[in-house]
Amino acid sequence: MNARHLTTVVPSAAAVAAAQEPASLDHQTHDPNRSFEMQLMHEDLARAHSQQRLEETVRRERSRRLVLALRASRRAEESVMRTRRILASVVVG
Repeated sequence: MNARHLTTVVPSAAAVAAAQEPASLDHQTHDPNRSFEMQLMHEDLARAHSQQRLEETVRRERSRRLVLALRASRRAEESVMRTRRILASVVVG
């Protein structure tokens, strides 16, 4: 056996500490185009989210107006039926 293969390499404390820390605390990229593209992507996501919320609001408002219209129609029909019953009782009576 060769003696060189038996020796173990022990890393220094500084090397261990450097390996445990992130390489860079600065998370910004050095490529300005990529930063701009990321900003545009976040703006697009925000715009899409706002658009989705707006569509949900419009859909809810339409359904609310439909429910109110159906309710008003039902009340009008009930009123017409009451009026007919009253008129029928007056004519017959």
